[in-house]
Amino acid sequence: MKTHTLFAVAIMVVIGSFVQARDQVIGQPYRLSDRDVERIIKGVENQSDKFKSSLNSALDKSRFNGTAREDDINAFVKSFYQETKRLRDHFNGHKSTSSDVEAVLQDAARIDGFMRRYPLTPRAQDDWATLRTGLDALAQAYNVGWQWNPIQSGGYVPVGRPMGSSVGSDVSGIPYRVSDKEVDHILKRIEQQSDRFRSALDSALDKSRLDGTRREDDINAFVKDFYSETKRLRDHFEDHKSTDADVQSVLDRAATIDDFMRRNRLKKNAPNEWSKLKAELDDLARVYDVSWRWR
Repeated sequence: MKTHTLFAVAIMVVIGSFVQARDQVIGQPYRLSDRDVERIIKGVENQSDKFKSSLNSALDKSRFNGTAREDDINAFVKSFYQETKRLRDHFNGHKSTSSDVEAVLQDAARIDGFMRRYPLTPRAQDDWATLRTGLDALAQAYNVGWQWNPIQSGGYVPVGRPMGSSVGSDVSGIPYRVSDKEVDHILKRIEQQSDRFRSALDSALDKSRLDGTRREDDINAFVKDFYSETKRLRDHFEDHKSTDADVQSVLDRAATIDDFMRRNRLKKNAPNEWSKLKAELDDLARVYDVSWRWR
């Protein structure tokens, strides 16, 4: 009884960590850091080992020992391990894609079908249920819509297409997860280009008919507000809590500047620097999967 209780507590701890990771993904939509995704993948790997051990033990004591069905489930598990390793390798190389995660889930679905049809020991079933929780967290981390409900053909399918939170695209157009380092580079480019634009804007305003007018006060207020929101985004990013709402707020402030720049012709250097900054902001929107179009 004591052993069973300790095992149950251990299972609940593992489930709790996966649920926390899952809720982190599906609560307020914020960008998961490399550390967050690493924790989810590591949890799946560790729980996969626990499941494989309990599965082997259960099969050895079951009517499937030495049968073709045992060969089938072992083949499913082997393929699942291969796809999980591929995901790990791609993640370590900063090129993990939603397609990598879908491949892991498709193999997991075949294991799930076996576990549903042929219940084994309670420990094997519990280990698989815990692993499924981790796989749900993985799907949500990569925005892969996924359900475990079987369809008529006996298989399982993703629900919808990956939405692409925190993704970019490689040369082939496949969505991949952008690393913390890449996001940091985008934020730095925005900060640097913002300074260039502000300098060019100040110079242009001083030589324009707007110098000393209320319109000059307005654009300076818009730029100040934009800087404040950009700093807020930077602070949240460094705390691993940057949200798409943070990015939307930056873009909304940028839109007011854009309206001003379109309505008031200034010295050529200022519009050029603003166009460059807009291009950087477009990259930011894509990274956080914010739908954005300049008016």
